[in-house]
Amino acid sequence: MEAFATELNDAELVLVVSDNPEAPVLEKARRRGVPVAVVARDGSRGDHERALLETVAAAGAEHLLLAGYMRILSPRFLERFEGTILNIHPSLLPDFPGLDAQERQWEAGVTVAGATVHFVDEDVDSGPILLQGSIEVRGDEGPDGLADRILTEVEHRIYPQAVRTLVDRLRDQTPRITRALFSVSDKTGIADFARRLAKLDVTLLASGGTAAALEEAGLGVTRVEEVTGAAEVLGGRVKTLHPAVHAGILADRRNPDHLRELSGSGYAPIDLVVCNLYPFERTLASGASRDAVVEDIDIGGPTLVRAAAKNADGGVTVVVDPADYDEVAEAIDASGSVPIDMRRRLAAKAFALIAGYDAVIAGWATGRAPKMLRYGENPHQDARLEADGSGRGVAAGTLLQGKELSYNNLLDLDAAYRAVFGPGPHRCAVVKHTNPCGLAEADTQAEAFHRALSGDPEAAFGGILGFNRRLEGATAGAIVDSGLFVECIAAPGFDASAQQVLSARKNLRLLAVPPGDPNPPRLVHAVGGGLLVQDADPGPADPSTWRVVTKTQITDDHWGEVGFAMRAVAILKSNAVCVTSDRTLRGTGAGLMSRIDACRLALEKAGDDTRGAVLASDGFFPFDDCVRLAAEAGIAIVIHPGGSRRDQDVIDACDELGLAMVFTGRRHFRH
Repeated sequence: MEAFATELNDAELVLVVSDNPEAPVLEKARRRGVPVAVVARDGSRGDHERALLETVAAAGAEHLLLAGYMRILSPRFLERFEGTILNIHPSLLPDFPGLDAQERQWEAGVTVAGATVHFVDEDVDSGPILLQGSIEVRGDEGPDGLADRILTEVEHRIYPQAVRTLVDRLRDQTPRITRALFSVSDKTGIADFARRLAKLDVTLLASGGTAAALEEAGLGVTRVEEVTGAAEVLGGRVKTLHPAVHAGILADRRNPDHLRELSGSGYAPIDLVVCNLYPFERTLASGASRDAVVEDIDIGGPTLVRAAAKNADGGVTVVVDPADYDEVAEAIDASGSVPIDMRRRLAAKAFALIAGYDAVIAGWATGRAPKMLRYGENPHQDARLEADGSGRGVAAGTLLQGKELSYNNLLDLDAAYRAVFGPGPHRCAVVKHTNPCGLAEADTQAEAFHRALSGDPEAAFGGILGFNRRLEGATAGAIVDSGLFVECIAAPGFDASAQQVLSARKNLRLLAVPPGDPNPPRLVHAVGGGLLVQDADPGPADPSTWRVVTKTQITDDHWGEVGFAMRAVAILKSNAVCVTSDRTLRGTGAGLMSRIDACRLALEKAGDDTRGAVLASDGFFPFDDCVRLAAEAGIAIVIHPGGSRRDQDVIDACDELGLAMVFTGRRHFRH
């Protein structure tokens, strides 16, 4: 109801119907001036449906939205409103259709629940799905709590979104594609695409080299200068920047005033813009002169792309990626136009292209141009480093010694430095493949190194070292005396004596990291078709909020070790379990597919150091198997987030075995 006053305010709510005269929704509708009706379920089902059909038809309803309507509609009713009836169901269909879906999901032990908006057909909750939303199930909420969260966190959110999608689809009366403008730097597939459009009677407009390429392919082309009445000037810098082009792109086909003004000015609509940009980044990476780099800053291309993308809702399609040519051509072949969902998706892609293009130019102009690396994770992969301009972290570090840093070096240097960053005692991390295999705190820096190395001396070979304070000469001597082969060291700085000691190792890279928190505020992960962006994990919650949940308690002397263990496991890849004692990482199981395997590996790596130690996990224990292994190995304290449905089983096992266990209330998955 509230959505029709906000995001759905361009859709008319003509009637609210209920079979219950006391339904709260009726009063809400009355307050908003929306007509209401009560159609009681007296008599037969047929009588009720006939009365309902007459009521909604009299109101002029074209589409029906069901919420809590617990009857199957008859074929006669569905025929009257074919394909226009939406329902929302409290499960992720096709699972759990029908009644009591929330309770049945809880009883089945699902970890993810949600709701589905679907079109109604003759069967139970089986119509085509329009939209779904989900939430993670909490272990202690019970079926009633789950039902309430599905309603408030999912249904109230996705139903308006689904109606918005339906309204947009119904309103999209896109005119046929009749004129297409081509202006591309990358001419991959362009001739074939244009030929398909020409066969569909689409007029081809093109500029400069694109026009020449299409003409060479035997296609009839109207050159842009014929449209504008103005020749290209300034060596081709100005070709498409003209009202005859941009008015044709920006005229909103839904706006009669736009169309009248366009016609009165002697301009014609341009329905499709096919454009990609000058290869600025490639030119920059080639080491070209400044003049050559400046010349490859595209002006007309981004202007065309932005104009077309802006007018996606107004009927214009923009294509910036040759990979989309086939899909667009097929859509035009099928209906003569491009549907609004596709236009919006292509517009989003276009805006992203411009944003990335401008970001690279801005980086170059401000001295933050991407730095090309020798290769990526593997020699056959290209890679580069793009600084964010904050002046913090390893991206802004100064290489004091050794050959250029590789992609993998930078990843591991970042992991090592972030693992130890912050005030407090001396800390040292030994990192392999972004996971610490050694981590320790101590009163002296050299001792922190020795302890970190003791955690897994075998895995430390070829590792990356991170320190939270300037590297001292004594520590440099300890590194050399250990005989450990080290690839790189990251620290806030290096004493002159430390640099002198380490200078004998010519290939050892020393990276001085500038002041400031190296942890990025946002983490970005590329997925097929997009980017996942999340806030960075700030680390374990305040220890004052942690709870000892077992009969065996923890003395004040233990809390420092427990906190160290939780900080250590929080920086390991999931599933992660670690064992610590004396503020030293003794054993890790990281990046494992099952938590029990992570536990076994951590205990195995720790060996005899498990006696009286702390075992930490980045996620809850779903069963009591891990704590039983821990007790068998002599672990004294277990710490993890808690939150499993079987927490009490795990607590009972700890009480049986004499273990102390702490719940932190915060999970630390890292993928």
